[in-house]
Amino acid sequence: MLARKGLLAGACACLLICGPASRGRALDADLPGGLGAEEQLLGGQTDVAVAPDDPLVSREIALSGRVEESFEESLVKSGAPAALTGKLQDAVSSALEDGHERAGIDTFHVRYEQTFTGDGREVGAGRIVSAEIETSARRRIAFYRFRPVRGTEQLWLSNGVSLAEPSMRLPLDAVSVSSGFGVRADPFEQPRNGLGAPSRLGTVGATINTATARGIALGLAPGPGKSAPRGGTTFLMHQGVDLLAPPGTPVHAASDGVVVGAAPNAGYGNWIRIQHAGNVATVYGHLSEFAPGMSAGVTVQRGQLIGFVGSTGRSTGPHLHFEVIDSGKAVDPMAFPATRRTTLAGADLESFRKLVRQSELARQGERGFLLISGGDGN
Repeated sequence: MLARKGLLAGACACLLICGPASRGRALDADLPGGLGAEEQLLGGQTDVAVAPDDPLVSREIALSGRVEESFEESLVKSGAPAALTGKLQDAVSSALEDGHERAGIDTFHVRYEQTFTGDGREVGAGRIVSAEIETSARRRIAFYRFRPVRGTEQLWLSNGVSLAEPSMRLPLDAVSVSSGFGVRADPFEQPRNGLGAPSRLGTVGATINTATARGIALGLAPGPGKSAPRGGTTFLMHQGVDLLAPPGTPVHAASDGVVVGAAPNAGYGNWIRIQHAGNVATVYGHLSEFAPGMSAGVTVQRGQLIGFVGSTGRSTGPHLHFEVIDSGKAVDPMAFPATRRTTLAGADLESFRKLVRQSELARQGERGFLLISGGDGN
């Protein structure tokens, strides 16, 4: 085993020789043009001129370090190639619930696979094998490369949740559900604090409260989608979720699509509907205003700014009403498969857990080696 000290104090890199690398279809699948989103996150190979008789050798390289300035600079100083550094930053950002937490990363440990020609030239940017970070709040996050029996190779958190972003994102960067999908009491008949406390990415159920004097005085009656009043309270089907956010919070398109409408629309207030592939549509209500140029017929991309949170229409306070409509039927956005990350299960999960245990044992061995060779063991 070979070791060299990194340029950052307390950082080092270890080379672990893994044996010859195939130059057949497995390597060709990683060339530019054949990379999926998951493979790009892993760090795909790039083409170099290699003689037919030039053997390729694959090595696993372990990097450890403490973040002193920025995560990116510390990765580079520890010896991570520039191309791999970008992949690691993306992976860590995806692993964290809030990408801004990158500023709070304290230490990191990374293993990646690098292919070399016989004369020592690197082939490609390297592929992430595993990584572990610890934040300044002592929070440990680890992820590992794994291929399910029927799936593509990608990175997974230690609990078996994929790092690959879902095909459809939620429209706000920070999500707090103040009212969930399903039957609920009419919010206009409830006390202002009667909708239940918001829960981050939670599945908040409808809170059914008794009618208030204000609701009875207003004479609120059943309308389309509402059931008859029970004891003075009106019940209705909430066909989306309410996402709590301050006025003016940016609202983003959930996926690529075409705007069907962007205009004031009765109880929705300022309303946008976007048609996506697969006969799926999304609806955004109560906006304070639309993004510039937002109108029917405009093509939008996933994550594009489309408007801002408000309280227009039939709204009790600033929030975003968000709907997902699949083949003409409203479905729970928080449970819709396209908005959720893939999770391992069954035999795949068991195999993955074994991989995690093996990686932990290898990590312990590396800690011991670093202590003997003069590193700090991070």
